[in-house]
This record gives sequence, structure tokens and C-alpha cells, in this order.
Amino acid sequence: MKTKEEIKKQIEALKAVRPKIVPKSAFGDDNLARLDAQVAVLEGLMDDDDIWDRWDDEDIISISLDARQWLDGNSKIEDLAEDWPLK
Repeated sequence: MKTKEEIKKQIEALKAVRPKIVPKSAFGDDNLARLDAQVAVLEGLMDDDDIWDRWDDEDIISISLDARQWLDGNSKIEDLAEDWPLK
């Protein structure tokens, strides 16, 4: 599990990159909603059940589970904010 400081820094990084990301993917996915979901997972320390209960969009669930894996230290991604397509 990441430390409170690591989580705080990751939340700040995601919020900082939000205005710079492409709002919609080439497939029409809402990147802003996806990023907001990651922030919600980190802020609420949501577990897998919380994620499945909160969202019904498979794409948002998937990206939220990525954030959960990052929290647990089970992700190859070191910085969630670096994966977003920028304008």
C-alpha cells in the first residue's frame, strides 16, 4: 500500500494534468470522467467492490481498478498522471 504522502502527490499530479488532457479519446471515451474516477479511488481509498458498485461503465471501472492496483503497489505504472493523452 502506498503511503499517505505518495497518495497525496499522485492526486495532486492527476489534478494538475486534468486541464491538459484530451477530453475525449478517438473512441469517444470521456477521458475527464476516467481521470476523475482515478482521483475518486485515491481520495476514497476505494476497494474493488467500491469501484464495481459505483460505476457501470467498463472503461471507467478498468481505469479505476488501475488506480486501485497502484494504491496496492501492484502496478507497473509508477505515475498514473503520465498515462494521459495531452492536448
